[in-house]
Amino acid sequence: MEKDNKGKRDVAGLHQGLVEQLVRVGNIRTTAVEAAFRAVPRHIFLPELSAEEVYRDEAIATKFLNGSAISSSSQPAIMAIMLEQLELQPGQRVLEIGAGTGYNAALMAH
Repeated sequence: MEKDNKGKRDVAGLHQGLVEQLVRVGNIRTTAVEAAFRAVPRHIFLPELSAEEVYRDEAIATKFLNGSAISSSSQPAIMAIMLEQLELQPGQRVLEIGAGTGYNAALMAH
């Protein structure tokens, strides 16, 4: 069982729990988006945080300037909705501007 970087909860359980929540509330509707969320772990893109923080359905500020957040990892529910609306197909190319942590780009690449 993989523990988070602070030795706390089971990372895989938290990861899959977030995916289940996104499916249950309807943010994830297709098998393709569900497969991407299940396959791509968010915690590897936010290694400085605990699994409990990473696998909440919340945006996480990642860069600050003069005390104000200027970059973030978007809320997973918003990412799921955007990916569902994109209806990406194999072979398509996507340009993501402002990739931040790279998590959303990894979801799209899956």
